[in-house]
Amino acid sequence: MRVDYEKSLLGLINSIVSKFGVVPLHKPLPKEYLGPKFESAKRVVMILIDALGYDAALNLFQNSNFKHIDKPKKISSVFPSTTVNVLTTLATAASPIEHGMLGYILYLKEFGTLANMIDFSPIGMPRDTLISRGANPSTFLDVKTIYEPLRNYGANPLIIIPSSFKESGLSKIHDHGSAVQGYFDIIDMMVKLRNSLESEKFSYIYAYWPMVDAMGHIYGPSSEEYIEESRLVLKTFEDIVYERLSDKVKDDTVFIITADHGQIHTPWQHEYHIKPEDKFVSTLQILPTGEPRIMYLYTKDPQKTIDEGERTFGSNVEFHSSMEFLDEGLFGPGIPNPKSIMRIGDLIAVPRNDYSFVVKYTGNEHQMKGKHGGLSEAEMDIPLFVI
Repeated sequence: MRVDYEKSLLGLINSIVSKFGVVPLHKPLPKEYLGPKFESAKRVVMILIDALGYDAALNLFQNSNFKHIDKPKKISSVFPSTTVNVLTTLATAASPIEHGMLGYILYLKEFGTLANMIDFSPIGMPRDTLISRGANPSTFLDVKTIYEPLRNYGANPLIIIPSSFKESGLSKIHDHGSAVQGYFDIIDMMVKLRNSLESEKFSYIYAYWPMVDAMGHIYGPSSEEYIEESRLVLKTFEDIVYERLSDKVKDDTVFIITADHGQIHTPWQHEYHIKPEDKFVSTLQILPTGEPRIMYLYTKDPQKTIDEGERTFGSNVEFHSSMEFLDEGLFGPGIPNPKSIMRIGDLIAVPRNDYSFVVKYTGNEHQMKGKHGGLSEAEMDIPLFVI
C-alpha cells in the first residue's frame, strides 16, 4: 500500500499556489500533468466533483460527446480518501498528517468527544455544536489556509459552494481568507462561476459540487443516477460556462476539473455492523473512529484486539499498527502533527475487497451502496481534466 503524494491532490494544490508565487509546502504535480498553458495563464479554476472516480470519468469521456473536455489524466486522492480530509488538504496545501482532519469521525481529545467532522459536532448533536464548546473554526487547524498567502501575492481567491454549507463550521475552517459565494443548484453554480470569471476580479476560483457523492452513496457508483449526475456536471460546465465565455477570458484561464476521491460498491452482505455491546468493542477504549472503509482503533492491548478482530471478521479485515501507516507515509509527507497521531489511534482496521464497516454510534446509521475512505484503486484513483 502506497500513495504517490507528488502525483496527487496534494501535488496539484501545491502546483497552484506555486504558480501564483507562494512557496509550496510540498512537491508540485509534475508539469506535464497541467500542460504548457498552466504557467502563463492569469487565472486558475478548479471544479471539484465529489466522488467522481477515475474509471467512471474515463467511461464518461469515452461515451459522451464532450466538445471541450479531453481524456482525463489519472492522479491520486490523499489518504484516507474522504471529503473532510481532501478539502482540508486543498484548503491548506498541507498533507493529512500535518493538518489532522483525518476522517469523518474523529476522537478529539482536546474536546473529550467523538466528533462528526462534516457536521463539526459531537456525534448525534446538531451541526456546529463544537463551536458552542469552544472550537473556533478560524483557529481550529494548526496550519494556515492558502487564501491569505494568495491574496498577499495578488491572487484574489474565490470559493463557490452550496449555500447550505456557506456558514457551516467546516466551511469556515476551509475558507478563511477567501471570498465565498453560495449557490442553490448546478445552473446557479455555473452561472456564478462564469460571471466571476467575466468580472476578472478573481485569480483562483474553487467550485465544489457534492451530488455525485450523494448519488453514489444512495444508488451505488455504477448506477445510472451516479453516471448521469457526473455527466450533467461536465456538460453543464461546457454549455453554461465555457461556450459562453469570451475568447479573451478563455485564453487567460486554465480550467481544472477533478474529484476528492472515488467510491467502491459495498454490498450489504459484506457490511460489518459494529455495536457498543460487541465483544470486539470490549477490547477497545472507545468506539472505533474513522471511515466505513478504514477504522482507527484505540486499545491498551493491540494483540487482544487483533485476535478478537480476526475471530469477528475472519480474513476479510487487515489490522495494522497506526505507526506503521505513519512511517510508510500513507498519511503524506511532512512533520506529523501531535493531534494527528492522537487521532489515528493504536491500530487501523482495513477491510479487504468490497467489505466495509457500519459503526452504530446512534443506531440510526443507514446502509450505503457506495463508500470510500480506503486504499483501493476505485477509491484513490481520480481524474484530472485540464481545459
